[in-house]
Amino acid sequence: MFLARVEKKIVSSAKHKAYNGKTVYVVQPVNPDGKPHGNEWVAVDYVGANIGDIVVCGGAPGVARDVFHMDFAPIRTLIMAIVDKIEYTE
Repeated sequence: MFLARVEKKIVSSAKHKAYNGKTVYVVQPVNPDGKPHGNEWVAVDYVGANIGDIVVCGGAPGVARDVFHMDFAPIRTLIMAIVDKIEYTE
């Protein structure tokens, strides 16, 4: 799992049926202090996140299939929580 900031919404007219009715975002991993690090990821929203939110992302093989009750879900990363507050000290 990792912290990330929701950066952009992805819109596509042609997609795998596993993505129908789901919001897909580009997320930027961030450190607990909010500074970006690493490469952007594509993540499927499961909790109602919006652009600018800090979120918890993650996933493991088969998690999206179980969460969305599908036989086959080619989804690697889910947005699993919206962060309200981070208490961080170095």
